[in-house]
Amino acid sequence: MSKPVINTIIVEDDAASVALLTEFLKSFPLINIIGKASRYKEAADLIGTLSTEIDLLILDIDLEGANSLDLIKLLREKPKTDILFVTSFTEFAVKAFEYNTIDYIVKPISFERLSKALSRIGSVDESTASGAKQEVVKDVNRLAFSNMILMNINNEMKFIKISDINFIEAKGNYTNVALQDGTKFVTYGLIKVWEDKLPLEDFFRIHRSTIVNLHNVLKIEKGTYDTGILYLKGESNPFEVSRNYFSIIKNKFKLTSTL
Repeated sequence: MSKPVINTIIVEDDAASVALLTEFLKSFPLINIIGKASRYKEAADLIGTLSTEIDLLILDIDLEGANSLDLIKLLREKPKTDILFVTSFTEFAVKAFEYNTIDYIVKPISFERLSKALSRIGSVDESTASGAKQEVVKDVNRLAFSNMILMNINNEMKFIKISDINFIEAKGNYTNVALQDGTKFVTYGLIKVWEDKLPLEDFFRIHRSTIVNLHNVLKIEKGTYDTGILYLKGESNPFEVSRNYFSIIKNKFKLTSTL
């Protein structure tokens, strides 16, 4: 007996994210996109007028200033609808799981993360995604070193490789991202979001405000009061390694006691 298709609506105001989601979803034969909306009213009208059952709603939180959580109230007569949040905002995660939420993905989006989320829908088998290379991922929330993500770089949407990130610095609710080619840009979101998504084997937090690509570390010297001084490829100024993180580095990577 063949599995039923999953009628899906994408509600997202960022055109590049819509394009990326649409491309990723092509790898899942059962996903049938029946509508897209970029504004709150457009989405509300779409949900209200569709005669077809909505099986999956892929939803961004912010729609040009409007909170899309209110759209979920329109689904009360459609109790079978699963909701997948894909957003840049971390603060709504707890609230989101009050609804029929299968997952809450914080941008940037990766295929592996999306695939894991969709596998929580009973009829979607992650291992049968057509045309997609399936990888064994130790932590479903983490990106792989080889992944590509779509980022807003100086008002242009561009794909970057995770492996091309040199370091990331916290700036309040934003982060400064530096690539190996010297490109630097600012993105919204706490550094904790990056720490939770970057591959543990390749990136390490050396300070409460700094994450570095371990492949680009030139050397680490001992600083004062059990801190460290880290030199990174492509950067003329060294980075401070705080005392706590320096201790973790020495234990994790079995550095000698001479440091």
